[in-house]
Amino acid sequence: MCGIAGVFRAAGVDPSPVPAMSRALAHRGPDGHTVRRYGGRAPYAAVGIERLAIVDLEGGGQPAKDVSGRWRVCLNGEIYNHTRIARELSASGVVLQSGSDTELLAALIAKTGLERALQQCHGMFAVVVLDTVERRLYLVRDRMGVKPLHWTELADGTVAWASEIKGLLQHPGISPDLDPIAIQQFLLFEYIPTPRTIWRGIHKVGPGTWLEVDASGARQHRWWTPPVPESGSAGNFQRWAKSLHGALQVAVHHRMEADVPVAYLLSGGIDSSAVAALAQAKSPSPIHSFSMHVPGVGFDEGEAAADVARFLGAVHHPVHLGPEDLPELLEAVSAFMDEPLADSSLLPTWKLLGAVRAAGFVAVQSGDGADESLAGYPTYPAHWLAGPAAPAAGLLRRLAHALPVQDAGVTADYMARRFTKGLGLPWARRHQVWMGAWLPQEVRADEAVWAEVDAHAAAAEGTDPASRAMYLDQRLYLGDGVLVKVDRAAGAHGIEVRSPFLDHTVVELSAQMGLGHKLRGRTGKRVLREAMGDRLPPEVLERKKKGFGAPVGPWLRGPCTGLLDGLDERVADWVPGDQLRRAVREHRAGTADHRRRLWSALMLATWLDGPWGPR
Repeated sequence: MCGIAGVFRAAGVDPSPVPAMSRALAHRGPDGHTVRRYGGRAPYAAVGIERLAIVDLEGGGQPAKDVSGRWRVCLNGEIYNHTRIARELSASGVVLQSGSDTELLAALIAKTGLERALQQCHGMFAVVVLDTVERRLYLVRDRMGVKPLHWTELADGTVAWASEIKGLLQHPGISPDLDPIAIQQFLLFEYIPTPRTIWRGIHKVGPGTWLEVDASGARQHRWWTPPVPESGSAGNFQRWAKSLHGALQVAVHHRMEADVPVAYLLSGGIDSSAVAALAQAKSPSPIHSFSMHVPGVGFDEGEAAADVARFLGAVHHPVHLGPEDLPELLEAVSAFMDEPLADSSLLPTWKLLGAVRAAGFVAVQSGDGADESLAGYPTYPAHWLAGPAAPAAGLLRRLAHALPVQDAGVTADYMARRFTKGLGLPWARRHQVWMGAWLPQEVRADEAVWAEVDAHAAAAEGTDPASRAMYLDQRLYLGDGVLVKVDRAAGAHGIEVRSPFLDHTVVELSAQMGLGHKLRGRTGKRVLREAMGDRLPPEVLERKKKGFGAPVGPWLRGPCTGLLDGLDERVADWVPGDQLRRAVREHRAGTADHRRRLWSALMLATWLDGPWGPR
């Protein structure tokens, strides 16, 4: 985890804003601050780095360069197989001055070229590569988009970039306007899809792509193509499970390599438990695990996590979150988040990672990414029912509406109501409605909100509905929701989160094995359960998915309902007042569960009123 920022223009650039741009990201890298200019008295580039020291604590400073000095590299993230690549480079005569993976990447680029170098790297990274001979800039993002990178082009052709938008907003030449399509997307999906941001003219570099900039302008290039999950169930189930176990074990062991201790986030579910179990088997001493205890039926995974920790022999650290924490957490999040995000699990993630840092850890492993590759969500089998159910949509909506309202987690009545809302829509839009907050007609959404959804949907045609939905979740919900949540909460506390299920070898293997090995009936992650059968107790292997979130529904109906007062006026430009007032009224009365609508509106209002909202 580091913060990177800078400016580039081949014909010459003003480097003076870069120190402020970089220091706005100091939370991401508290261990070192560096600014460098390139081009002598007439600079064409300037870069700033805020470093979090994880690998080669003493010699891993940035920017790094190859032996010729042509290639200068800044890296946010980690290349997990850097030790093996370093041995191969040394055997071919390349001399490295440090154990830094950033210097390694510079040397690898010099030897093989950028694309071949990236193909060899296993890891999560946002990389700035400067070719000082050709005066060319590359802004690179890792395959799954774990590490963020934002960019914009100024009126004079200067390209500026930063790990977080707040870095770009320090540049006096950048004064963007709100993007109304992005705000509508946020209200529908709870996040803003790449390449959009909340601001017109500020973009996200796409996962698996780079932006190349020189005197001729800027060009996009895709260096990794995400695999579309296959249908069927070809091959032997046990062999697939063994292959998954092996790939996941390698990914976990790679992420254990660091010059600082690594801790583990533990929920009690199979994903994080699998990571912790594989790590404990490798570790010569008990690992440290952290879990969140959230009082509320259907939400609390604290006891399950503690049971797994006892089974593994881990040193366990429980963290508690209650409704009394909500006002303070909302204030902290609104003061930090430079783009709104409505995933309620941001709150427990924020507090959990704060506790990790307070305990002295700066690196953790997590179980993120398993659901989207191994069919962990209940929405996937629901797609098989959507076609036959569509002709009876009206009747099903009435029946679902008549069900008693419950708020103990993601309940059957909530899923039934959401299921009927998506009936009759094309599969990708139906899936987004199931996963989202407001409905398009409720916020008078423009057709343009579907542009990114439809583009990803087109890439996934040709496989079965559940596999298409997994692909869509990887590209949207995971990349622009889950990973943004984790990165910002981790960045706020100067922590690096490592996720073995996001290793591209695990993702590619999961896509190849076919849906039947992952999903049967309503049971997902079959192959993972088989792979971990001798590592975890049966109760963990059989535990139903609960999800990691905060009970904002009951809290907004009970002890925190005052947060909804005046909400309609605060977001009047974006949510019709009659729609929002009705949602507040019905939610408070318990006649409907509008948790996601109200939370997204509250998070938008909090962001608009906060320091990173419109000035």
